[in-house]
Amino acid sequence: MTSPPRVLAVADADSYLKWAAWTVAGLPGTSRPGAGVPGVVVVRSPLAPGPAQARAAVAGTGLAAPPTLGPRAIGDLVARTTPDVVLLAATGPVAELVARQILRVTRRGCRPALVTGLPGMALPATPQGTGWRRWADAFVVHGPQEVAPYAAAFRAHGVAPRLVLSRLPFMPRAGTGPQGPPASSRRVVFAAQAKVPATRADRVRLLDGLAGLTDAGLEVVVKLRARGGERQTHNEPFPLDVLWDAEHGRLGRSPGDLAFAVGPLSDHLGPGTALATVSSTAALESLARGLPTVLVRDFGVGPDQLNEAFAGSGCLRDLDEIADTLRGGGPVPDAAWCADGYLHTRDDLPAAVAELGDRARRGVLPRPATTAPWSWRRHAWAVGRSALPTAVSARLRRRP
Repeated sequence: MTSPPRVLAVADADSYLKWAAWTVAGLPGTSRPGAGVPGVVVVRSPLAPGPAQARAAVAGTGLAAPPTLGPRAIGDLVARTTPDVVLLAATGPVAELVARQILRVTRRGCRPALVTGLPGMALPATPQGTGWRRWADAFVVHGPQEVAPYAAAFRAHGVAPRLVLSRLPFMPRAGTGPQGPPASSRRVVFAAQAKVPATRADRVRLLDGLAGLTDAGLEVVVKLRARGGERQTHNEPFPLDVLWDAEHGRLGRSPGDLAFAVGPLSDHLGPGTALATVSSTAALESLARGLPTVLVRDFGVGPDQLNEAFAGSGCLRDLDEIADTLRGGGPVPDAAWCADGYLHTRDDLPAAVAELGDRARRGVLPRPATTAPWSWRRHAWAVGRSALPTAVSARLRRRP
């Protein structure tokens, strides 16, 4: 009887770590590379999550907070434990750096299959995002609408990794899709993002609009990915908690009109709660739980706002419409949009991992056609940052 494929995941930033941990935890019929070897490790860099962020990312998976290793140490770990599949869940330059290290240490023997992807809704498919991942044997997409754009983007680089459709692993399956008008909510959790809205003025306007919900008797909690000054996957030039401290007085608001929280999103999505966001994948988690979910459209709908995927959801509202919408039970998501989009029920990843793991064991995986860095300059930058001592990386991570 064939033993299950052995899978190791490598992550760098907080959102990638969450995706990696939930993906590994949700793969049936797999095992870790060896006794005492963690299922997930973090690459040392200024993007590496701090201890609290790491614990929040793996919460609910059954995995321990992962160790942090440099790329060379990760290569040594792969050479020593010979996993069948390595999931490289990292920003592009770091994913490529670790992939090159793995290919280097396995040059004379069988190599593991290299699987990668992005930790949320991944449209548009960009030349940069696919260019950094040209070495992949498989690329995970999370919605049927992502398959064709990513096939075309990789084809433009002259490569054709296997595109594997899988539901976002941290979304619950129960309650998927519209559940009918939910009960009225008294609490709104706003899922913050680093990149949208983009300008300081728009982020202050967002905070003012959220604080206005308290006038309607709603409790508002801004769920942060990181506190001001902590690093995360994307640089956040105007952290919402810092902006609120600076601007609430000018806005005529009391400090307590908004609460700010960190930690696992699931801890905040209980009964009687609604979720609002501009474009975060947190909206999908909320919809999957059958909770009232609002996508804020005041700042536009399009690729710059990262919310094009929600255009047909039926959940887009203006800030000043949220209170009345929630009094009526909240938006009811479009059933066809749910079925055809990111709330689908397909999961082709376990079968793909089993097949790729078998090919790795038999030594029939080809060497990637393209192994040179996508950008030598950025590659050198990634090498330099990953070589920094952990204490230095931690200081850089905390720098605003």
